[in-house]
Amino acid sequence: MSAKFENNNLIVLNPLSKEELKSIPLSSDIDINQIIKKSKIDDSWSLLSVNKRVSLINNYRKALVKNKNKIHNVIKSETGKIDFDITIEIFTSLDHLKQISKIAKKALKLQKRSSGLMKTKKAYVKYEPLGVAAVISPWNYPLATPLIASVEALLAGNNVVLKPSEHTPLTSLLLKKIWDKYIGYENTFQILIGGAHVGKQLVNDNNIDIVCFTGSSVVGKVIAKQCAETLKPCILELGGKDPMIVLNDANIKRAVESAVFGGFSNAGQTCISTEELYVEDQIYEKFVNDISARIKNLKSGLNGDYSTMIVDDNAKKVNKHIDDARSNCQIIEGKSDDKNIFITPTLVLEPNEDSLIVNEETFGPVISVRKFNNEDDLIQKVHKTGYGLSSSIFGRDKKRIDSIVKKLKIGTVSINDVLTHYGIASIPFGGEGLSGIGRMHGKEGLRSLSRTKSIVINRFNFINEIWWIGRSKKIENLLNKAIDLLFK
Repeated sequence: MSAKFENNNLIVLNPLSKEELKSIPLSSDIDINQIIKKSKIDDSWSLLSVNKRVSLINNYRKALVKNKNKIHNVIKSETGKIDFDITIEIFTSLDHLKQISKIAKKALKLQKRSSGLMKTKKAYVKYEPLGVAAVISPWNYPLATPLIASVEALLAGNNVVLKPSEHTPLTSLLLKKIWDKYIGYENTFQILIGGAHVGKQLVNDNNIDIVCFTGSSVVGKVIAKQCAETLKPCILELGGKDPMIVLNDANIKRAVESAVFGGFSNAGQTCISTEELYVEDQIYEKFVNDISARIKNLKSGLNGDYSTMIVDDNAKKVNKHIDDARSNCQIIEGKSDDKNIFITPTLVLEPNEDSLIVNEETFGPVISVRKFNNEDDLIQKVHKTGYGLSSSIFGRDKKRIDSIVKKLKIGTVSINDVLTHYGIASIPFGGEGLSGIGRMHGKEGLRSLSRTKSIVINRFNFINEIWWIGRSKKIENLLNKAIDLLFK
């Protein structure tokens, strides 16, 4: 347990020691309504130019750098992560803010478009703020996920109401404190504290113009149904199995190290964490021997390669997957400071098709590996769960890799790499199927958080239009000749 509700307060606990970190008043129904109304009424942020918003977000980034030690300590206290994982989270978050701010200047400015044959017209596309964006974030990355989503919504000119996970709210509260101190615009970025009830009320409120949710597919489906009632736009970044495909001509050492990084960093608590490996038969034995040796030397613990599970319920699920696999297939394990606290690095060899680890998202430090020798069978297995967030392919044959990429119904494919695509702010991020809808990041993400408005201006108001009512037969004949001349 890393959080509990008690007397209208949220008690945040350290996931390792279970000591109480802070007691925070829950947002009441009245609080929720008032905060959302303030966000809806205050248009001071949306009236700023894109360049001014970019400037302020750059100032915010610099303020976060000044407070990085405080941020580090808060993340550590409410997640139990090792220092290296926290440093990487801070680094990638700040880099994203720097990149996406530059992208926003071009992506959100007025876009001139061709008017085709209509030379008497000017055509533009304008990207306007939608209004109020609800950001609902998970517990696994308490800095990166809420910060990046909120900043992208802010750059698009929206006010943001953020509901962080009840397990890790302290980082978001610190982000709000830094925002208020260095930026101002207090109604522009606000925080709600609570569990599912608060999230539901936030999504259902008519003053919320778009919902950005990161979390489980189960909750994502509920939010999608809620938004569908009023056709409210939503961006849902949900679960994944994130397969790695290792072809015969792959660099085995790089593939092994990438699998270890992709599967065990942050204790596997990453939506794009590598959970399943598909290795071509000719190199299968060599690959399994190498990754087994590597995993045997990994260690979980405060002085290990990763630390604890942040949420107890997730730890129970991960252990359930391991126990289910242990009953019918070979398991390779690493080391642990304390197996009662930290889940041991685990490799599952050739799990059964009906096993939990094959059919569900695990979200922990566990990787399965299966042999393949038929690409059609491979693609079928990759798509079996319905997830389609990210994947990776290791090999040298570019034509073959491209052929496989085209068959994958997956949001992002990394070639001879894993995870780092999330750190590239210029490319859109999101999934297919049970992994969600919509995109964040890149110009696509910024525009998803905007109202796309087409503007057409007539340049010469004194000229009649040839397609107006009452035109002569002569005009019709001229149009028919133009069809033959221009379009055949």
